[in-house]
Amino acid sequence: MQHGLILPCIFPLVFVDFIALQNPQTGPAGASCAPLVAAALPVAAVLCPTHPTTTTVEIHPDSPSLSNPTHLSKMPTPKETAAPEGPPDLEPLQDLTQPLALRSKRTERRRKKLEKKEASSRRSSSALGGEPIGVLHLPVELLLAILELLRPSDLFALSRVSKQLRAFLIADEAAIVHRVVNLRYPILQRCLLRPLLMVDVDPSLQPLLRMPERPDLNRSHRIAHQNIPPPDDAFHCTCLTCIVRWNALCAVVDLAHWQDHLDNGVPIPIIKRGASVPAWNRELLDRHRRVVLKALTSPLWYARILEAHLDSTTRSIRRHSQNKSDRRRHFLLTHEDERAGTDAFLQRNGPPTFDYPYSRELYYMLEAFLPGRSWLAERQKWVYLSQSREWHNTDLDMLAKMVAARRKAGVEDSGNQPCSAHSDREDAPNLAESEVQQLADVSQSGRAVME
Repeated sequence: MQHGLILPCIFPLVFVDFIALQNPQTGPAGASCAPLVAAALPVAAVLCPTHPTTTTVEIHPDSPSLSNPTHLSKMPTPKETAAPEGPPDLEPLQDLTQPLALRSKRTERRRKKLEKKEASSRRSSSALGGEPIGVLHLPVELLLAILELLRPSDLFALSRVSKQLRAFLIADEAAIVHRVVNLRYPILQRCLLRPLLMVDVDPSLQPLLRMPERPDLNRSHRIAHQNIPPPDDAFHCTCLTCIVRWNALCAVVDLAHWQDHLDNGVPIPIIKRGASVPAWNRELLDRHRRVVLKALTSPLWYARILEAHLDSTTRSIRRHSQNKSDRRRHFLLTHEDERAGTDAFLQRNGPPTFDYPYSRELYYMLEAFLPGRSWLAERQKWVYLSQSREWHNTDLDMLAKMVAARRKAGVEDSGNQPCSAHSDREDAPNLAESEVQQLADVSQSGRAVME
């Protein structure tokens, strides 16, 4: 049975060899029949498809097909059978297709709307100098109405947004802060006044304020405090009224610094009397001193101090009200008052508010520090000190009279010799009797030069 399958496969090979013998001019049989053999192999495979076998054709090593491979023919490739290209005289094709024009009504409406919007934006940009529209392009009245609702701390944060906003806030600082203070801190503004600057004092009286031993300070309370930095006699007035105002502002800033200790029950570091001031306290007082000095010339810094004191007062009232052992009378403070962020609740009847915190030991029991006002039971209202320069002028008049009296007594006792032991120092004014009398006359006439 195997011989029956082999015979169909050998038959094509024998037939090819027979054709080669009949044509001796074609060359050696192996070289001329190699292509025919290759073509006959698929025919043999077709003849026996149900019995796949591997047909091996052996070629002798001396066959010329191995020594000369060029005699082997190759099957034609698709490129060789492809049709020849056209004649070279034909021109290349040109793409003449064009986009169809859109005639949709919806597209026309959208295009007109877009053109109208672009024209409106160009007109707005040209009217504003090419700058984008922002909050600074609002009307001034509307912008001030928005800013007066902010807190001073919010104004400080807003000034860091951009240079344009900062320049606007600095240019209109007085008007903006005036509205903010009148809305939020009208009571604190009347209690915490700022001392006058030295440039607002009569130049003829400025040397008296810089005397090393002033007669008015010898009869007043001590100036040095561990929680209050010393005043700057070269920058602001140091009369008795201005010194009290300076001490009050510095005490407010120092009280706000220790609020976290008071809320959490952490003891405040206390410095013993007579002991040297530690370095941390000197740095703290220097920082508070710079803040208060800025508040003398900047309304925004002054409003920021008022905001900090309102926060300290609110926290102190809440802290003392929750203390069941504290049976004192407290201010009525509701949650609406805290959310409002104003000092309107301080207008109600409450405990006295003129306790002066000259030491940090008094911070524990201090509830509301509002100097310069008193409660009148007959009228059932708070009355405040005048915000004019009346008390300031009175202190300067008193200082001029005391210096004139000291000079006059020294001239009569020592024969025109200065009576003060420190008058020979460089910073002590060496005034003649006529000059002192002139200063006293000027002060008695109602400070005509200052007004």
